Amino acid sequence: MTQAEKAKQFAALHIKGTPLILFNAWDAGTAKVIQSAGAKAIATSSWSVAEAQGFRDGEHIPLSFVEQIIARITATVDLPVTVDFEGGYSEDDVVLAKNVSRLIDLGVIGINFEDRVVQGDGLYAPDRQAQRIAAVRDTAKSKMWTSSSMRARICSLVTAIRRNSPRKPSSEQNSTKTQAHLVSSYRVLRTMA
Repeated sequence: MTQAEKAKQFAALHIKGTPLILFNAWDAGTAKVIQSAGAKAIATSSWSVAEAQGFRDGEHIPLSFVEQIIARITATVDLPVTVDFEGGYSEDDVVLAKNVSRLIDLGVIGINFEDRVVQGDGLYAPDRQAQRIAAVRDTAKSKMWTSSSMRARICSLVTAIRRNSPRKPSSEQNSTKTQAHLVSSYRVLRTMA
């Protein structure tokens, strides 16, 4: 199955009212097990990929090593593969775009993209994250990655809860971030469809 066919298959799995359940692989072996169990697609979790190799989550595993793992997964299974790409391993939009481009070249059909500051604390402002999402979208579009999937995760509430922060984001802050991410995500899906 070609990458384009996998992307179309993955898009077809998204059915309103029927949640798509994705099982996380952390290497080619777990991806094979998931495929043999009857899964329709494979996902990765940044935590499981990093921890399985002795690294902490949060882009502490070297990008080149992540790429090797993803290359083995996509070469081993004949299913759509979507990758938890954290923050894309760069604050620079040009480098971010190149990183995403290499993932596409490895055969992935989707990514999960977080708004946590790369190698830093806190979250990107909504306008900045929208720019980052646009860089990813433009890269995917330029590679003719049509029917692909990108999930822009909104981490502010989760981050505050994890850190047990007394300064939890207000519902207004979350609403503003949600709106900005939805607009960016809509643009991603509209231009890649």
